[in-house]
Amino acid sequence: MLRRAGLEKLSEFFLELAHSERLRALSLIERERFKLTQISEHLNLSMQETSRHLSRLRDAKLIRKDGDGFYQVTSLGWITLRLLPGYSFITSNRDYFQDHELTWLPPEFIERIGELEEYEPGRGVMQVLHLAEVVMEEAQQYVWILTDEVMTASISMIRKGCERGIRFRILLPEQLTLPSGFELPEPAPTSPIEMRRLKEVKACIVINEKLTGLCLPDAKGKIDFSAGFAGRKPRFHKWCKDLFLHYWEEANI
Repeated sequence: MLRRAGLEKLSEFFLELAHSERLRALSLIERERFKLTQISEHLNLSMQETSRHLSRLRDAKLIRKDGDGFYQVTSLGWITLRLLPGYSFITSNRDYFQDHELTWLPPEFIERIGELEEYEPGRGVMQVLHLAEVVMEEAQQYVWILTDEVMTASISMIRKGCERGIRFRILLPEQLTLPSGFELPEPAPTSPIEMRRLKEVKACIVINEKLTGLCLPDAKGKIDFSAGFAGRKPRFHKWCKDLFLHYWEEANI
């Protein structure tokens, strides 16, 4: 928990960031060193207004001005920009997180939540289920699945994937009874399917080498398959892959 003095400093710091034009300027200067006139042109602001924003950023020690009049980000500015995607992701999905739960996530994944910023929203059960189909159809090497239930429709897709040489890792709850027809090969180094069990499954992840689908639990702790996130960007993919591996290592064989 933050101490009172820390909260006061944090609120002052956020105040300096609390303007879209200052955030745009900070992001612009990170990419390349610019002079005042160039920044003013890029932001489409007057010189006076641009100078005022830059002064606030300098006072906050987020940028500096060199002897030739070029502005550049400081180490503090660079770190700040790395943390902002997390706030961008949660504020962009403010309504969603009103009734979806994240307290179960390991702390390191909360700290990395900004990696999910480059996502594609999925809305509706059919759209989410279709995404799972696309993940399996597009897979070239592997499909990993974390879920609290096995839908009958997925059985044939998994079989077809095995026939194409796709290797599967499947994480399921310990108490889940597999549906009729879902027969797994005997454990062996050559088996196309590996399965492990967790005491409790809080999210759904379906992932191949490039595409990932993610569904989170609602406020009651039940995975919500009516809304989710998808992504092909490396950082989104890595976050989901790392979360799967976290639970894979934790699970019972």
